[in-house]
Amino acid sequence: MDFSRPFTDSPTAALLCFDFDGTLVDKPSDPYDIAQLESRLTHLRRRGAAWGINTGRSLLHTLEGLREHGFQSIPDFIIARESEIYHRTAERRWGPLGDWNLRCLDVHRHFYKSHAKFFKLLRRHLASDLKGARFIEDHSEPAGIVTNDEPLMERVVHWIEAHRTAWPDLSYHRNSIWLRFTHRNYNKGSALLEVRRLAGVGPEFTFVAGDNHNDFPMLHTEVAHGIACPANAIPEISSHVASLGGYVATLSATKGITAALEHFFYQDPSDWAGA
Repeated sequence: MDFSRPFTDSPTAALLCFDFDGTLVDKPSDPYDIAQLESRLTHLRRRGAAWGINTGRSLLHTLEGLREHGFQSIPDFIIARESEIYHRTAERRWGPLGDWNLRCLDVHRHFYKSHAKFFKLLRRHLASDLKGARFIEDHSEPAGIVTNDEPLMERVVHWIEAHRTAWPDLSYHRNSIWLRFTHRNYNKGSALLEVRRLAGVGPEFTFVAGDNHNDFPMLHTEVAHGIACPANAIPEISSHVASLGGYVATLSATKGITAALEHFFYQDPSDWAGA
């Protein structure tokens, strides 16, 4: 597989897609564990696979994270902020993949304007009844929430769910004490489906792994047939993955994902010995 070109220009045998924090990496990551994971990714890439990261981080923050955790390999694609798709161009720079990002931007410009009344109601509720929950609104995060703890976020989500019927396009990405509002058509799952479409890869040759609430949209059989989570995944993710016949690792983060790759792609240890 020629990775001097954009990966969608080359035959792709399989897609591997990982959440980043808590899934692909730990806090802190062990350099040996990262090296073991990278050896599997390198071996699978030689067999025609392309791998990428699907994260709530921005593109820049993701690249910084790869350096921070000692990765030597560069992903073939990155889905940033749960919906923006980037890939390595022929010039070896990061650029948008197709016109997806432009469409996503246009939809969300309208989304934030059309949901102004909802956000006003929410801000009023946070100020009066949910002390310790703060509404985020700036150029990089037009509408989001951060709370002091996860039980408080549960209360916030309960209120949102009680009001969603009046706002059918309203959705959100949640990870621990952070929440980002979004249009229902744009999430980790729909973005990965677009990557799959452009790469010409079906769900039977797609692998995904995640650990938290915002990973749910990609942890479905219509998106991927290889589904996994590390041992540190939240209980809701672990039970969901198990219910689909996926792989629930007994090891956390990097080690668990390495074990998941071996489970799905290496039937015999000799397959990856020396990879």
